[in-house]
Amino acid sequence: MKNQFMKRQSGITLVALVVTIVVLLILAGITIMYTMGDNSIFKKAQEAKNKTEEAIKNEQTYLENLANKLEEEYGTNQTIPTGPKDESIENIKSDWATIEKIAKEIAKDDTITSGTGEVKVVIDGKRYTIRPGDIFEVEYNGEVRRVRVLGFKHDDLVDKTVYGGTHEKASISFEFLDFMTGDTYKSMNTTNTNENGWAATQMRKDLNGYTTSDAIQSGTIGGLGANLNNKAYIKQVKKQYIATYNNTSISTCNDYLWLLSCSEVWSKGRSDFSGAAYGLAIGKEGEQYKWYKDNENGIDPSATNNNLVKNALTSDNTYNWWLRSSAYDNSIDFCNVRSNGFSGGNYASDDYGVAPGFCI
Repeated sequence: MKNQFMKRQSGITLVALVVTIVVLLILAGITIMYTMGDNSIFKKAQEAKNKTEEAIKNEQTYLENLANKLEEEYGTNQTIPTGPKDESIENIKSDWATIEKIAKEIAKDDTITSGTGEVKVVIDGKRYTIRPGDIFEVEYNGEVRRVRVLGFKHDDLVDKTVYGGTHEKASISFEFLDFMTGDTYKSMNTTNTNENGWAATQMRKDLNGYTTSDAIQSGTIGGLGANLNNKAYIKQVKKQYIATYNNTSISTCNDYLWLLSCSEVWSKGRSDFSGAAYGLAIGKEGEQYKWYKDNENGIDPSATNNNLVKNALTSDNTYNWWLRSSAYDNSIDFCNVRSNGFSGGNYASDDYGVAPGFCI
């Protein structure tokens, strides 16, 4: 009985051993399959490594090709824009709704001042760069006119809430490079007088649609300004003027469209007229704009200056253009810029070019 029990126990032990060996063999097979076969973890790891190296190589090739393409398009020393590359190029046809958006962004940026030489803003995912001297287009009676950026945050707003919030300065100041009325020249007054200065002129009333010389006018821009396709975006600003030709006291009026003053163009008076402080004006009526400051180059107002030449309809048709300053030495003349770019003064009833400024 004892021997039978021992034999049975040995049989069970042998069976267990065989089962254990079989299980170990199966596990070994599985291990070998996953480590050494076609789908082994080592092979998968190697494939992943190869794909990673290939992706890195492809990315390097792509970046090199992109750099070469950008260099060919923009040059090695140019800033590569993140938006359309032609947004700050001269003579583009302007989208005044976009310029209005740019103006609102400028208003929010306290680092931008009247001395700023370049502004970059992002609108609807595109970067726009604007500088004094950039030329845009506006339509007058359906005809294209060029307008030039004079500077940023130069002119005082009448309504400080036009950009949302409260802001003291108009964001962008422009001037007409081509005469707004083309070959149709106009007088400052119907008679030869500069009495009460710019505020009382017929020119100011005609440009803005004013019926009086009141300091504050509200509502939509009228008069000659009503024919501009960007009239809805023009901001009313405060403009300084001298009411009496031989007195330096400053008055202020509010305008949508205005003529530049002598001091906004020149930093000095004509050397051949001892009483002239700025051009042919007796005193300052506003600070010199950034563009004129950068392009005056110390030239005396009695010298020619091609930067001050303006056109009627073509570059071959230049003419004198009016300024809002009264001539310092008499009661009948207003100042102007001659067709060759130096300071002059003429009868208020003479007909000259109209090249107003405005703000967006």
